[in-house]
Amino acid sequence: MGAGAGAGFGAAIGAAGLGAGGLGAGGLGAAGLAAGAAFFADAFLAPAFLADFFGAAAFDFLADFFADFLAFFADFFADFFEDFFADFFFAVTRLFLAFLAFLLFLLFFPLAIVILLLPPINV
Repeated sequence: MGAGAGAGFGAAIGAAGLGAGGLGAGGLGAAGLAAGAAFFADAFLAPAFLADFFGAAAFDFLADFFADFLAFFADFFADFFEDFFADFFFAVTRLFLAFLAFLLFLLFFPLAIVILLLPPINV
């Protein structure tokens, strides 16, 4: 993130009416808007601020949360793919192979075409 995100946040404040012309008759102006953006970027987006404000407990919570989150999805996808592949192989082995057995008559079409292309025999 860094200063770019802070500049975007500062620009959003300016667009909301707190920037140029929004505070008093003279407003903040472009220099004040840039200073506000730099302030928000330095004060609120730095990892040191996050560590000081939330403490180590927040990072422990996030680590535990993502570990549990990934474990949940690992279990979910294991169960999901087990059921999915069971249904998939049932469909392939039972339904699709039965459909292919129905199409066996198409194997005689090349023979019919060859016979139709032969010249007539006059006996």
